[in-house]
Amino acid sequence: MYRVFASFAMLMTLGLAACGTDWSAGPDDGGASFSRRFHYYYEVDCRYDAFDQPYDCSDTYTMSPSMSVDLRITHDGYATLCVDDECSYYDPGEYDAGYDHGDRYYDFSGDDTRMVVYADGTELIYIDSYKGYASYYYHDYYDAY
Repeated sequence: MYRVFASFAMLMTLGLAACGTDWSAGPDDGGASFSRRFHYYYEVDCRYDAFDQPYDCSDTYTMSPSMSVDLRITHDGYATLCVDDECSYYDPGEYDAGYDHGDRYYDFSGDDTRMVVYADGTELIYIDSYKGYASYYYHDYYDAY
């Protein structure tokens, strides 16, 4: 009995060593490089021109209910973006990342729409270029327009 158990233990050890430490399904990303949840309480609606400029904006108003956004980006670039628990998934290269005035942002584009999420959570911009409007969402009250 001891030999059977020792042989089984040895096979399991060799099998685990061959598989490595990552048993996850999907890309071998090693975890998230960015994973945050943001809540937005204020909104400003604007018309949006062909030069990516807002104009004719509303006053800042309080949203009820607030909007929650979850953004997770893995080490190898796969992204999950959830807005009020409605999720979209992006492969590397299907979204852009950059800096605007020193703040990191992630830019997710679709058919005639864009969603720009700032990594510090202060601002989210939803742009519908077909309809010609943009909505700016803020965590704190913001009166820029």
